[in-house]
Amino acid sequence: MSATSERREAATELARVEERCAELCELAGAAGAEQAEAYGQRVRLRSARFEKGELALGKATDGTAIGLRVFDAGRLGFAHTNQTDGEALERTARDAAALAALTPPDEANGLCEPEGEPAGEPAGEPAPPDLWRADTAALDVEAALEHGARFVQRMTASDPRVRIDEATLTVGRSHTALANGLGLRRAESDAWISFGALGMAVEGNEVGGFHSVHDFVRDLGELDQALERCADELTGVALANLGAGAAESYRGPVLLAPSAFAALVVSPIVSASGAIAVQRGRSALAGRLGERFASERLTIHDDPSDPELAGATGFDREGQPVARRALVAEGRLEALMYNGYAARVDGVATTGNAAGGPRSVPGLGAHGVCVAPGDGGDEEQMLTALGRGLWVRRFSGTVDPISGDFSGVAKGACWVEGGRVTRSVRETLVAGNAFELASSILALGSHSERCYGSARLPMALIDSVSVTAG
Repeated sequence: MSATSERREAATELARVEERCAELCELAGAAGAEQAEAYGQRVRLRSARFEKGELALGKATDGTAIGLRVFDAGRLGFAHTNQTDGEALERTARDAAALAALTPPDEANGLCEPEGEPAGEPAGEPAPPDLWRADTAALDVEAALEHGARFVQRMTASDPRVRIDEATLTVGRSHTALANGLGLRRAESDAWISFGALGMAVEGNEVGGFHSVHDFVRDLGELDQALERCADELTGVALANLGAGAAESYRGPVLLAPSAFAALVVSPIVSASGAIAVQRGRSALAGRLGERFASERLTIHDDPSDPELAGATGFDREGQPVARRALVAEGRLEALMYNGYAARVDGVATTGNAAGGPRSVPGLGAHGVCVAPGDGGDEEQMLTALGRGLWVRRFSGTVDPISGDFSGVAKGACWVEGGRVTRSVRETLVAGNAFELASSILALGSHSERCYGSARLPMALIDSVSVTAG
């Protein structure tokens, strides 16, 4: 199919989703709903799955889902359907209205107004990102199989000791629309490729520790480089995990790779900056808006305008416009994230952070977490700054979302002496508190990396971590 035909088909599919959402809102009104909002998505996926290095499954799936949220005197009702015929839409409207009649009223329930920009939107922000890539959207199952096979081959051909337990590559396209009874209409199309792998190295009777990689691209021209980068990371870490020795127990600085930095520090902070967590007493940042709680080196933005991140979008789950904004600025809690419900509770404007899909009511979350890099230099310079201690590439464990306390295992970790990696180490226990670590940042790398396709973070050198050797 040509790019022109692909665009024409995409426009037709998007228009159909828009029409169904508008129709469902009208049916909800006829069923007695005071207010109604319909959020629909049509998704097409073409995927390849490999197990033990061999093709296991090629799969094509297509489907549409529409969720209907209705309000009646502050009472909420919700229903969804994966069918778009008139009878199914009528039934969904009746179900949502019936459920609303059974729920207790809440004065914070209601629709977002169609006018009004997100609170505190910076001046000069770029236009909503163009997420549609016709050449990406046109890829079929055979193309997914071909790219997936090349991904697996690069990992297995690099060294006979490398074993790929599983790998996947998925080509996706979606058409999303929202309509509500206040006249709000939103629609956008997206196309992407996501992929990942889990593997290890085996030498004789020794099986090294597992390592996993994941990424996401929209531009087809970036795919080969992204696949190569992930393949090289997996094989490099997997081979390094062979012959692992023991770490040393201490409390002090550790070097965190971007994914470990995200898990141990950044994600808990972003979660705690959600207004609902604050309102319900489940945030360590409650009452600290405008205060400095972390190192001045730490600045975190939510950026839905970056088309290289999976969460890029022009509007949120409630159809509100979105914009890049600082959550943390030089260690200070700059803003909370709000969806419509949380905004009404506090009497403020939504920040466009409603999240979720058509099968549930809107939640709350960031679109694309970006941590500003620092002046710590490249990997070699960050290792030199660590001097002696543990380099954690990945964290597997638990982080308490309220207190920030964490405990778990450092995966793919290395021991550093004299600023150089001397050996890989067996799974080592690390523990601490996310908010204490946030105030103990010694340096951030000078380059932010895309992490799992959904965030951008640098390496981080952080003090006050408890390390217990196994």
